[in-house]
Amino acid sequence: MNKNTGVTVTLKASFTLDGKIATASGNSKWITGKAARRKAHELRHENDAVLVGINTILADDPELTVRGIEEGRSPVRIVLDSKARIPEQSRVFQNDGVPVIIISGNQAPSRNWPELAELRILTAPTGTPDVLWVLSEIWKLGLKSLLIEGGSLIHASFLKSNCVDQLELFLAPKIIGGQDSLSWCGDLNVGTVNEASQLEISSITELGVDLLISAKLK
Repeated sequence: MNKNTGVTVTLKASFTLDGKIATASGNSKWITGKAARRKAHELRHENDAVLVGINTILADDPELTVRGIEEGRSPVRIVLDSKARIPEQSRVFQNDGVPVIIISGNQAPSRNWPELAELRILTAPTGTPDVLWVLSEIWKLGLKSLLIEGGSLIHASFLKSNCVDQLELFLAPKIIGGQDSLSWCGDLNVGTVNEASQLEISSITELGVDLLISAKLK
């Protein structure tokens, strides 16, 4: 649990052996197999909210709901969208009764939003929403656990803010390669290997052909 906000933050990422989440063209379906994807839905079920950045919405158009789990509970869906670019036809806006929160920056252009009872718009006091501010607003809404699902810039921002309590890393036995293919984590401003984030691994679980590495930051 983040001592400054009270929100427990879990970072989830699925990537290949070379750390890629998509090809250079943006294709990412599917990095992991069915067993790993089912476990990812269980993580959604276990958390009050799930958060992604606008680039994930634009690239994958995810529903961010729980599927394939009996009596599964879908979390509140949160999208960090500094410039309010999310398309109105995005799947998170489907009228399915699952709440959606869009968090934009204070420089975002005004726009018309879908008329959904479960939609809430939050505007940060800065152009790019600060991680601690986001977590404090989530806490105010009664959301005590948050699952971070990406993309790479979002992962990096939460790691750099030292706000991640748990990492659930799904590793697929595949190699994509290429400098232009997408990595699971953005720039952490690491200058030397000694400055790299170090993890304390609590468990490694086989999920079909994939591995789930559960860890915490040291």
